[in-house]
Amino acid sequence: AAAVQSTVPWATIAVHKSFGVASAAHFAPNTYQLAWPSWEMGALPVEGGVAVAFRREIAAADDPAEKRRELEEKLMQDRSPFPMMESFAIHELIDPRQTRPKLCRWIEWVQPLLEELKGPVTWGMRP
Repeated sequence: AAAVQSTVPWATIAVHKSFGVASAAHFAPNTYQLAWPSWEMGALPVEGGVAVAFRREIAAADDPAEKRRELEEKLMQDRSPFPMMESFAIHELIDPRQTRPKLCRWIEWVQPLLEELKGPVTWGMRP
């Protein structure tokens, strides 16, 4: 919500893990969004999440341990940051060593545009 309500340019770097609704907390239409290759996100963490999300399916299987392993393996393959980059409009997947130079270039680019980019204040303090 903070990114969407922000009236100034916003930059986000996804570096590690984000799950559930909180995954999208910093994503807004006008944010500059980068991600590290270590970024993992999704509805639930695979470890532990499979047991909860697929409880009935695992319990009904002939070999519950094998079914759980199979589901975890499939979901681990889908953990790539690339589909998430498309879904959440990540601009670039960067080497962590590029973080500072990328942000410095973004600040240089956005600084002259601040007056134009910042929006009007439409609310006071958030509840």
